[in-house]
Amino acid sequence: MEEASEEKKGSSSSKEGTNLLGPPTFTDLPNGRLKCVETGHEMVVKDKDSYAQSKRCRLGLIDFALSHSKPPLNMFKQDPLSRSKLICKLTGDTVNKSEEHIWKHINGKRFLNKLEQKEREKELMNETMKEEGEKKPKKDKKKKNKKKEKAVEEIISEVRDSTENESDSEESEFWMPPVGDRWDFDDEGDRWGSGSELEESDEENETGVVGLCIEQRYFF
Repeated sequence: MEEASEEKKGSSSSKEGTNLLGPPTFTDLPNGRLKCVETGHEMVVKDKDSYAQSKRCRLGLIDFALSHSKPPLNMFKQDPLSRSKLICKLTGDTVNKSEEHIWKHINGKRFLNKLEQKEREKELMNETMKEEGEKKPKKDKKKKNKKKEKAVEEIISEVRDSTENESDSEESEFWMPPVGDRWDFDDEGDRWGSGSELEESDEENETGVVGLCIEQRYFF
């Protein structure tokens, strides 16, 4: 009977999740006392172990981990309607503010299923981000190729324009005779005679003019 009672006491004292957050942290004070870092409570050295297992200390550890977003309390938030309750951010369930209830919740099927779902969503997001990151450089390459093609086309068009302008300038520089000097009524003969032929034609023109003058004098 005594052994059974001792086993029950041991099982009750070692419940699942009783020390989920571990032991508190203590600092020495100048007066020889100890101070709990998480709760700020001061005590005598001999009360250290008893205080570490007290309800006040365990609740203080939960509040400290909750305010500093330390795991696993980073998955919970304080219930605004009850100081002794917590709300799970993942499932939305309300949990008692005790290490045992927190431990049971984070090891339950509902919590684990939601956690797996969230991890899958993150993996899909990472994959999509990687795919987008791989596609962006390709688009940049296409843009660069298009820019190169445009540059080549611009160079070709500039060369064509320059050649056309040169041909137009050459045509404008080509000499054209005045209107009166054109060979519109040319008989396709020798356009440029020798020097003697030109002199003879000039003399004939002069004799013809002299003869006309003499005839006019006799007539009047």
